[in-house]
Amino acid sequence: MSWSNVAGAFAVMAVFILQMIWIPSYAATWDMVDFALAVLHFDMYQMQPHFPGYPYFILGGKLLHLVVGDPVQALTLFNIIVYGSAIIPLFLLMKRIVRPTYAVMATAMVYTSSFTILMVNQPMSEGAAVGMMWWYIWSLVLSDEKPHNGFLILPLFLFSLLLGIRLSYLVLGIGILIVLYRKWKGGMVTFLDTFVYLLIAILFQLLWVSGISISEGGYESFLRLALSFTNGHFQEWGGTIGASDLSLWDRVVKLIFVNTIWVGAVGESLPLLILLLVGLAAAGRKGSNGNRYMTSLMLMILGSYFLWALFAQNVMKPRHALPLIGIALFLAAGRMLSQRLTRTGSILVLSFLLLQVYHTSTLLYKHASDIPAVYQMADYLESEEEEKPLVVYTWEESRVLEYLDAPFIHKKVQTYKVFTNDAGYYPERDIYLTDKVVEGFKKQGVPVDAFIKVEKHFHSSELIDPIYHDLTLYKWEKQREEEDG
Repeated sequence: MSWSNVAGAFAVMAVFILQMIWIPSYAATWDMVDFALAVLHFDMYQMQPHFPGYPYFILGGKLLHLVVGDPVQALTLFNIIVYGSAIIPLFLLMKRIVRPTYAVMATAMVYTSSFTILMVNQPMSEGAAVGMMWWYIWSLVLSDEKPHNGFLILPLFLFSLLLGIRLSYLVLGIGILIVLYRKWKGGMVTFLDTFVYLLIAILFQLLWVSGISISEGGYESFLRLALSFTNGHFQEWGGTIGASDLSLWDRVVKLIFVNTIWVGAVGESLPLLILLLVGLAAAGRKGSNGNRYMTSLMLMILGSYFLWALFAQNVMKPRHALPLIGIALFLAAGRMLSQRLTRTGSILVLSFLLLQVYHTSTLLYKHASDIPAVYQMADYLESEEEEKPLVVYTWEESRVLEYLDAPFIHKKVQTYKVFTNDAGYYPERDIYLTDKVVEGFKKQGVPVDAFIKVEKHFHSSELIDPIYHDLTLYKWEKQREEEDG
């Protein structure tokens, strides 16, 4: 084995071991709590989890929960295992576009990506979904290469597993259409054959859809859940499309340069960014990658998901760009290692890989050891409750406080009128509000600045939690008679 492949193998093993050692036990967001509670008791009507149910992800968590007591850690471990298995398809794909002496190193450059690893080590479905995505893409390439049409069944089945883990990766199905079109154009399948394969794809999806529907009372009940969730998801504060006031151009810039490159590709590390850009610039003078079809397929999948992420995902959350990050890094690594490296090039690539492994390890340790801002707030309010009874009005933080079984009164509120009416029932208690609630009141045109004061700030990693990394707790100072008036 070449020195480069030895280095790549070492990098993969080191990161995998650290992933297994530093598994956090925090459910710091609404979605994380949904998933953790679903492992304990699956009930979509109680948002355990929310629509569409993520059945294969939850099933994996339930199986591992038999040996891991903490549901959060069980889900994270499932992510690590599925993503870890993706080293196989990643390597098999890399072998098609890089020199054999660099295949393991190129694979390691993608696998050890700092932000991706950080997302894998969370109880969210993205980690397992990214791992399954690589198996799915490999099956697309394999089915196109094989003359026997029976191989087409494999990507159809794996696509079902992918959507059963994370439905928002639906647009990746463009790959199946591309392969079927190439087979049809080459005379290997007829129009009727194409229809049959698409029907098989639908039947595979119905495996998990039917299972969820039966568990929730039938297809009609499942459809009601779908309509209820999507309506609320797009209309509440922070809905998918209306998550920010960014213009279309600003969204494009944020998705490409912030989410995909700065956060996703290099984990907000300037040295990694410099090494990556220099490596790509040097590779730009070399010949093109091998296996043009596979590269074209990935570019088409990349472009399709980019449009999906731009218009149908929340660009304020970089984790929604994970497929873009993975495919972009794959193509970049393939480009840099498609030709024999010079001594300088070897040093450059090795430096990038080792620095990335170091950066990934520091982020994993920070993620496992740092206390999320919402948990910090819960601890603070618990100590305040011992001095004087209180009520805290929150937005999505209430779900986390409920999961933590916080010993003080906490309520989710979204309108100022509901808040003032409810707060009137607690004349003897201190009233607190989170910054998300205050921001919501201001959007409703309510001038609340004169009636609140900052009680305390809480901070955790923005890279880990871009929405709730900064949390400000306010104390309500408005006079009771003014509230009643």
